[in-house]
Amino acid sequence: MKQVNILSLTQAYRSLEEETLQKYLHFFKTNPKPTELKDLSSFVDDLLLLEDNIEIYDCFYYGYQIPQISKEFDLLRIGEDFVVNVEIKSTNTGEKLGYQLERNKYYLSFLGLEVFSYTYVSDEKSLYSIDNHNKVFQSELADLIDLLNTQEIDRTITNLDTLFNPSNYLVSPFNSTRSFIRGRYFLTNQQEECKNKIIKLLERPKTSFVSICGKAGTGKTLLTYDIAKHCMNLDWDVVIVHCGKLNDGHNMLKTAFKWNVVPAKLASSIDFSDYKLVVVDEVQRMFPSQLDLIINEVKKQEANCIFSYDAEQCLRTWEINNNIPQRIDEKANSDVFQLTEKIRTNKEIATFINLLFDKGKAYKKVKMSNIQINYFKSYDDAKEYVRYLNKMDWKVINYTPSNRYDLPYEKFALPNQDNAHDVVGQEYDKVVVVLDSYFYYDGNKLSTRAYPKHAYYHPTKMLFQMMTRTRKQLSIVVISNHIIMDRCLTILDSSH
Repeated sequence: MKQVNILSLTQAYRSLEEETLQKYLHFFKTNPKPTELKDLSSFVDDLLLLEDNIEIYDCFYYGYQIPQISKEFDLLRIGEDFVVNVEIKSTNTGEKLGYQLERNKYYLSFLGLEVFSYTYVSDEKSLYSIDNHNKVFQSELADLIDLLNTQEIDRTITNLDTLFNPSNYLVSPFNSTRSFIRGRYFLTNQQEECKNKIIKLLERPKTSFVSICGKAGTGKTLLTYDIAKHCMNLDWDVVIVHCGKLNDGHNMLKTAFKWNVVPAKLASSIDFSDYKLVVVDEVQRMFPSQLDLIINEVKKQEANCIFSYDAEQCLRTWEINNNIPQRIDEKANSDVFQLTEKIRTNKEIATFINLLFDKGKAYKKVKMSNIQINYFKSYDDAKEYVRYLNKMDWKVINYTPSNRYDLPYEKFALPNQDNAHDVVGQEYDKVVVVLDSYFYYDGNKLSTRAYPKHAYYHPTKMLFQMMTRTRKQLSIVVISNHIIMDRCLTILDSSH
């Protein structure tokens, strides 16, 4: 994104033909609505009444979004010592105005500079800010002008994206447990809307069943655990049933913060009369009998229940065939909240994964500089390379081994590393995965074949689980598979 002079921008809005204006906006890589340009013009007009020095209107980023999390700022001006942020509103949104200022200040604090956040309301011609205690107060345009006049612009910035590390904002209840407990995160607007509606359902004087669903990266786990924490803060007794192996984050929630977290295999031992809210996480992996038990007990105790799931994140064929989401609909008739905004997903990695798993999908022009690929003929050499990456702080995720017999993917597994089942719901900055010669394309779909023994866990589902744990960088290691290597290179070449 390029810096823009907002005086120039507003004069262009008022005088250029629409087609030329759109080209001008495209040049700055911004796409505001006409009403937003109208409100921006009002802001500039009010500034001009007090200050005609053209320098204060220069070097703004207009409509910048932090990569990956889609957090947008109306106006940003970054200096050597402090950053100025101005949000432009047509009307005063009350509490939401203060909440947005607080959230903006939080996101910008990671720049390591002092942050001055404002909101301009065009129909009031008023300016608001927040103090160090996040209390909103009415400010003066003259104070903002003084800031802009004294600001020494940081002219070393060539790519604004490099200043913002999405990992700073992607708090996980499992990988950033203490930050989660302390509330050092914000929900997206969509998550916030879902949360408010869900809380209202849970507070009704009758049993409520709620389903929170969404694909990998939509933030369903954070929302689910945030609601659980909210209810605990209301002195509700809450139990979380996790359908899988408890991870380190679960164990910290249990031991350090006294949360009631139980693996699904122990669901039958829960005294449901003790709880007002039952949360079932990764419910798509639950046995039907376990699900029926929980639904019946919640109804019996007149409690409430939240189901959280991604129907695509099944690791065994029987999990797919059980179709737990359909069973929930039939047995509990839950209110469904579908998260669609990808907040954790790295766009280039998500695109690569989609194209790898389905050859029929259309190519997208996405830069893929954070994906690397290496080919090895032998399992031993590939394993040594994976071991080397592990030493370089890459997260190695093994395919989950079978309890019955050895499978080919165990030949390149590293000891003492998490497997696909261990990392459910977690995320890592740098992930390495391995595809060996047993992967192929069944039509357009990625699959596996010719295993000497039947794989108890679905290898392509495990691969999808492992790859979608990636926040920033993905390393693909291909072993003796020309078809997969060619497909990966074709995808990467198409991104140039």
